[in-house]
Amino acid sequence: MGNSRPSTSPSAGRADAAPALRRHDASLYIVASGLGGLGLGIAFFYLNFLYRALGFDARAIGVLGGAQALGALVGALPAAVLPRRMPRRNAIFAGGCVTALGVVGILTQTALPALFIAAALTGCGGIIVASSGSALVADATIGFDRPRMFGHQVALGALASFAAIAIAGALAAPVGAALGRAEMDPLTIRTVIGIGGVLAIASAIPILFVRPAAVAGGALDAPHRRSLLLRFVAIEMAFGFGAGSFLPFANLFFADRFGLPIAGVGLAIGALSVAGSVGAILNGRLVVPRLPPLAAIVLPVFASLPFALLAAVAGQPLLAWAALALRAAFMYGSTPNFTALELSSFAPVERAGAVAAFAISWNGASAAGAALSGVVRAELGTGGYTANLITLVASYFVAATLLVVFFRAHEPRGDAAAMLPADSAR
Repeated sequence: MGNSRPSTSPSAGRADAAPALRRHDASLYIVASGLGGLGLGIAFFYLNFLYRALGFDARAIGVLGGAQALGALVGALPAAVLPRRMPRRNAIFAGGCVTALGVVGILTQTALPALFIAAALTGCGGIIVASSGSALVADATIGFDRPRMFGHQVALGALASFAAIAIAGALAAPVGAALGRAEMDPLTIRTVIGIGGVLAIASAIPILFVRPAAVAGGALDAPHRRSLLLRFVAIEMAFGFGAGSFLPFANLFFADRFGLPIAGVGLAIGALSVAGSVGAILNGRLVVPRLPPLAAIVLPVFASLPFALLAAVAGQPLLAWAALALRAAFMYGSTPNFTALELSSFAPVERAGAVAAFAISWNGASAAGAALSGVVRAELGTGGYTANLITLVASYFVAATLLVVFFRAHEPRGDAAAMLPADSAR
């Protein structure tokens, strides 16, 4: 389905004008993001192991762990500015080059400052790629097709994450044997990271076939744009805080509460990703065409909450997993609808910057939630996971309620704003 918005380019009527983005371009980016997620997932799986093998202590590893987040913060400005100067495809390539430079630094450097800069570059490039890529999907789709395509991206990303964990766990032994080194030897780990990096670089191939279409220049008026941004940021922070309270520690939840071995934990977490992928696909096919956009977001969120509470009190690992799987299916289904609402509310030239702002807000709140959840578990032991899940439920309830309060009468006008001069669309 093509993008039907008229061009505002001065050359719009010329035969040599750049073609508008189409659904096929969105599909190419989604395939590329899945391949890139697989490669970088393998690489990042081993980062902490590499830092430890290089002799860094827990404090230094913690500093290096925050480098990607800092890089994403630094990358927010170019992520917002690049779409005003170049097509989405070029911005994605620029971000990919920055990420690749960071991976090369991780593979070649041993000093803490150099590794910190390299890790920060991966975060900086990643936010540029993600923001421009999400904006590309929005530019190339309309109507029901937009949340459906975002659902495909979420589903493929979840499957890529599952595959990355499975592949990464199995690579170290054969690679180490081939090199004549131990599994945790720095050379072995760097070789595995390099394999992931090569896969990530290969994700540039589908992007070569994306149309180099210019981004339409029209924009919302500044007060309305700021109001929308602040409301969406508040909701992103509520979601992020709740997610950070439990989701990064789901593996520890199964290990500590139920005593599952590492293999069992890996299977449980991977199966949750598959359940989420199924939810994202089914939501786009069954829910989006039948419900108003806001209902298609908030109803799955509310529906997911009882299952999170069930997991909090479940005494059997299978019951806890089933509850979390249903929670994941509902939330993975809601997420692409929320993303579609966000990006439909902003003009094309504003979308990449909005995505960067949302990502920083979500990740910042998630980090705060993760830090607080650690304090809670330190005080309560395994009972802390119950409190973590209750925090998730409360935060998601607040986020869904804010969605209803802020946007119950909202009509997205981002696509229409592309046809108007900047600061004129209300």
